[in-house]
Parts: sequence; structure tokens; C-alpha cells
Amino acid sequence: MHCIYEGTIAHSRFTSKSHKFSYKTNMLYLDLDDVEGAFTGKVFWSYNRPNFASFYRSDFYGDRNDPIKKSIQALLLKNINLKHRGKIFLLTTIRYFGYSFNPVSFYYCFDESSQIQAIVSHITNTPWNEKHVYVHDCRGKPSMSKKFEFDKEFHVSPFMPMNINYSWVFSPPKDFLFVSMDNYIEDKLIFNATLRMTRRAWTSFMLNKLLFLSFPMSIKSLALIYFNALLLFIKRVKYYPHP
Repeated sequence: MHCIYEGTIAHSRFTSKSHKFSYKTNMLYLDLDDVEGAFTGKVFWSYNRPNFASFYRSDFYGDRNDPIKKSIQALLLKNINLKHRGKIFLLTTIRYFGYSFNPVSFYYCFDESSQIQAIVSHITNTPWNEKHVYVHDCRGKPSMSKKFEFDKEFHVSPFMPMNINYSWVFSPPKDFLFVSMDNYIEDKLIFNATLRMTRRAWTSFMLNKLLFLSFPMSIKSLALIYFNALLLFIKRVKYYPHP
């Protein structure tokens, strides 16, 4: 079932030049079997056409001529040899007022008994607008929260090096949703990003409240990235050029 998630995201640096901030955020949680139907009858919301808020297939993973679900299932088969047959839900930000920027989207891949088999993290950097996926295999992880440890492969921030080890934790997306991302260098924690969100109903009232009473997330996220980059520059945090 489609829904909205609202909450906060917090970033914390633990190096000699510490830096912390948090802000309110919201994301859409969409059943990939019926993305178009999610926006049917929603006056200010559209699928693949201009509106105040628009979901465009081309903004998301895979060939724009293929369904997103098909593209994710092909990725799962290629990367972790998973022949997926269940539901896939997308946690994401869409275009608002024609503008699209989505730092990260998460694809939650469930089996036919509604257990999480895999999570796909699809990341976009700026200003390069490059994209990268991390595929997290949840099979063999019986706990409710799923923890993954792996090496950084993708340049995101010019104020972070590449020799980073990640430790990410995901809660199942229920009434409450939690994602924590720790960055380590040689076992020393240097950074954490935490997303905490609460489920809201998928109704025209709630969607329009999100649209008109909160700042568009596609614009807000990008503005905050550059604003905090400026603060890090002023603090003379070490700069790492794009490799």
C-alpha cells in the first residue's frame, strides 16, 4: 500500500572539525506494481506528465522503456543471484514544480510472504549528477533490523575521502522507519547520517498538505547540501577532488 513518510534527517561529523545539522523531510513510499495508479485522481500530482508534483519513470533506476520493477529484479538477479517474485516498494522523492534531485532512493524488495529479501540504495551525487547502486542482500539476516558493512565505492561529498567503510542499518518500513549510515576510517567513526520517519496515510489531503505546506524536498535537499558544503569550506575541512 502506498503511503507517505515524514520525519527528520540528521548529519553528524565526528572529526576534529565537527559539524552537525538536522532538518524535517518527507518521502513517498510507492508500490511499484501500481505507481501510475497512485497518482490517479490526485489533482496536483501526475505520472509521466508535468504538474506541481510529478513522478517520471526516467528519474529512477533502469531503462526508461522498462518498468522500474523489472529493472530492479534484473539487478537483483545479476548482483546477488536473487530471482525475485514478490513486491517492491520505492522510498523516494519525486519532482516538485518541475525540478528533480534525489540524493538517495531505497527499494525494499519483499518475498511472497512479505519478508524483506533485499534493499537497493540508489544514490545521486551533485554537481556531477552521477548515480550508483548498492545492493544489500537480506537473506540470512533474521533480525528485524538489517545491518550491512561494506566499502565505499562512489564519490558523494568532496569533504569525504574514498577510503571509508560503511555500516548501514535499516529497519523494516512499518509505522516507523529508520535508516542509519555510519562512516568509518580504520575503525574510527567519522560520520553518521540518520533518517527517522513516521508513516502517514496516502490521501489527497495529506499529499496536498505535503506539497503546499512544506518546502519541496527536491529543492530543499539540494539547497541544504550546498549550504552545508559552504560551512565546511569556511571551517577549512579537507577537500577531496572527484577521483
